[in-house]
Amino acid sequence: MKKFFFDSITPEHIKSIANNGVFNRGLSYYKSGRVHNLRYDNDGELTAEVAGSESVPYSVFILANEKEIYEMDCECLYASDGEICKHIVATLLEWIAQRNKPKRHNKPLYPQQKTLFDPDNIFTRISPFSSYEPNQTDMLTEIFSDFGHFNIKVDMLNGGPQLELKLVSGQCGETVVHISAEKSPHVFEKITRFSSNTVELSERARKVKLYKNPLVPYLHADINTEGHIELSPILKLKGSSKKDEQAVRWEEAAGNRIGEQWVWQNNAYRPIEPIPYTLKPYFNKQKPLVYKEKAAIDFLKHDLDPLLNDDSFKSSERLQSIEVHDSPDVSHVQVESCGNDWLWLDPTYTVGRHTVTLSEILSCLDKDHCIRKDTAYIEIPKDIMDLWQRGSGIIENGRIKMSKLGYLRTRAEYGKEVKVTACNETQKYLANFDRITPPQPAPAVSSYKGELRAYQQSGYDWLWFLHTNGFNGILADEMGLGKTHQAMVVILSALQTEPNVPNLVICPTSVLDHWKSKFQIYAPELKIALFYGKERNTLFSGNTPSVVLTTYSILSRDAEVLNKVQWNYVVLDEAQKIKNHNTQMCKATKCLNSKRRLALTGTPIENRLTELWSIFDFLMPGYLGSIDDFRKRYENPITKYQDSEKREVLKKIIHPFKLRRLKKDVLTELPPKSEEKRYCTLAPAQIVMYKDIISERGSKLIAKLRDESQPVEYIHIFALLTKLKRLCDHPKLILNGTSPKSATSGKFELFKEIMEETLESGEKVVVFSQYLEMLDIIGDWLNNIDVRYETLRGSTMNRGKVVERFQNDPDCNVFLGSLMAGGLGIDLTSASVVIHYDRWWNAAREDQATDRVHRIGQTRGVQVFKLITRGTLEEKIDSMITTKAALMNSIVESDDAVFKSFSRKELIELLTF
Repeated sequence: MKKFFFDSITPEHIKSIANNGVFNRGLSYYKSGRVHNLRYDNDGELTAEVAGSESVPYSVFILANEKEIYEMDCECLYASDGEICKHIVATLLEWIAQRNKPKRHNKPLYPQQKTLFDPDNIFTRISPFSSYEPNQTDMLTEIFSDFGHFNIKVDMLNGGPQLELKLVSGQCGETVVHISAEKSPHVFEKITRFSSNTVELSERARKVKLYKNPLVPYLHADINTEGHIELSPILKLKGSSKKDEQAVRWEEAAGNRIGEQWVWQNNAYRPIEPIPYTLKPYFNKQKPLVYKEKAAIDFLKHDLDPLLNDDSFKSSERLQSIEVHDSPDVSHVQVESCGNDWLWLDPTYTVGRHTVTLSEILSCLDKDHCIRKDTAYIEIPKDIMDLWQRGSGIIENGRIKMSKLGYLRTRAEYGKEVKVTACNETQKYLANFDRITPPQPAPAVSSYKGELRAYQQSGYDWLWFLHTNGFNGILADEMGLGKTHQAMVVILSALQTEPNVPNLVICPTSVLDHWKSKFQIYAPELKIALFYGKERNTLFSGNTPSVVLTTYSILSRDAEVLNKVQWNYVVLDEAQKIKNHNTQMCKATKCLNSKRRLALTGTPIENRLTELWSIFDFLMPGYLGSIDDFRKRYENPITKYQDSEKREVLKKIIHPFKLRRLKKDVLTELPPKSEEKRYCTLAPAQIVMYKDIISERGSKLIAKLRDESQPVEYIHIFALLTKLKRLCDHPKLILNGTSPKSATSGKFELFKEIMEETLESGEKVVVFSQYLEMLDIIGDWLNNIDVRYETLRGSTMNRGKVVERFQNDPDCNVFLGSLMAGGLGIDLTSASVVIHYDRWWNAAREDQATDRVHRIGQTRGVQVFKLITRGTLEEKIDSMITTKAALMNSIVESDDAVFKSFSRKELIELLTF
């Protein structure tokens, strides 16, 4: 006999050709007896009918040869896509069970012998009455074909719902079969259709009813008496119009249910319609039936809408009207004073039309982060207290205790829409920080010998307001508005009340002498000292001076020494020097012991966020959070995603502690001209060269000058002084454009610092020098840093075009001019900064050059820098010119006229080092 693949197929092979989900569902169908009318012929054809969710069973058709199954088909939608379905799996498993079942032989049984047959084997082909029904006679013949002719006695096992069948045959005697509860309704429906000659019903069986009108599964959802969402799986008679008519809870019917398909109740079988797929988790209790707080929110957000699409889900109007909210926002803050430096905060939140108090939020933080409000659930985010924690707030007695400093940051973060109710004391305090009204005038400073401009006085008032409130700040006025003067005055004012507490000013090396000069001029009685040079460590052997000046580089090396002093003020000039928070220099500034700290910088800090953080970390550590938090919260959103909202919040946070004025805002009249002398020192190589020149040529000239009988050799003296001036500019100017690799110029380093600050602030600058070679060096440096410039010399053609390009081209920020060529007859009013790289003998000639910028048409204040090398003839020339103010204020046509006005003594002084 020819063998086909069906003869050797195993469950393992079926599992290998179907995915796990399909195989498991097919196995369930097979075990629940859904495969009927299984037929197999000897040509490799297997057919069956499988009861599914539809009223008509699915027809399954499978073909195999000796080696494999080569065709499988089913009427279901899943198989129509060419996939093996659960009905095919169930059919193959049923075939294996039938194939492996031992063959029965029609041997007579002993009389009266009772055999308990497995109903899952005998009645596998019986389907529900609502399914396809074959001829009754054929059905009985098919079921009992192995037992010959017999009658059936039907009784209810233990009163039901199980059937007990007695198969009575003259040849075989009586055999008892117990039908499983799940199959009993189907068998009862079929078997009771036969004639009374064949089937005999017991008295109890005759009273059994089998209803065709099914119970329909519904899932009701409502709010229970405790206010929680409760789901109720129920069975309701199909077609009933009243809400509760013949309805029974699923769990109440548990004792009477026969699987999921029938109910045995009041001596009757009643069918149950299949439970809809979306409702099964609730009927099988795979999901909760009572939802509280967070679980209720999750149900409303994720489960409710899919359920509403199912006709078998019935939700109350009350449930559907429930709102779900998340992330309530602060809407109101009650602020009360709590001592000198502390505030009590009592915030109120709002979401939708609901109000949430702080106490309600605190009560739910350790639970489900959920608040129920009448017809609403409010989900409280885990980070809801972060706003207050960033301000270092502390929860006490149901309120938030926060420092005034922390509150200023917090207030900026929660935005304008939040209403604030504050006590009078707090209102006044906040108004001062908002600069709604000018701060109270700061005390007069008798030791300051200068006169502050109006805007400088208001800056001093602001600094004193911070001083009296124990805060620190950034004075970020635009370059040339006198940050140094304002800082000096607040230090002097502090010394009036705390004369024994010293103050420290840290600045770049190039402006160390500048600070010293300012204090000497405007506070001549003040005891100041430089912590600089080889003898610096002896400075603190006695009484510490009132003001100590040092540099960033010295601080980096001697931080341990400076840390031993308790300072009143630590002032950082050019505070952008600590922009990199990882440097040793930056860390050293933050370790200094001081009561108060002040940062001075003319660089706009709003657009340099990490630098801003570093400066604030010096002023008020922790105010802007950690560097990682700052980058995440502000730098990345602002710089990467142009988040204007975050930018505004950051501006509000730093606003109370930053004061910045621009020239165009504070200089409203014909813009003033502000002159500033910037001092530097010779580099080591320059010192050696300077001494050699003086020793070689100066000594002879000095000897002749001391001899009154000898004429003054102005030509030789002028040539020597010119060579020394050129050396002060740069060694290359006396070495035919070359110099040793290590040779540099102290003045050029100072010049570059001023230029970098000016260019960063977006200002245009005019540079004058009397030496063309110096202009070449400056031009090379500008090329290296990609800065566009124009240059004007005596040999320049089309002077008008050069000036026009500088005046009108926004990308051309530097004008290089020789004093002779550029000092007269042109307008350079697009610039607001003038740098005189080297000093002219005639101050009037310098003023004329400066007026190329500071003239009619100029709309901004003009800052003039004059660079002077300490200890050289440049410093001596400056001093001499100052004493001859009347002469220098006149217009002198010839430079040598001024030069020849110097006495022999003055000329000797110029030639001395």
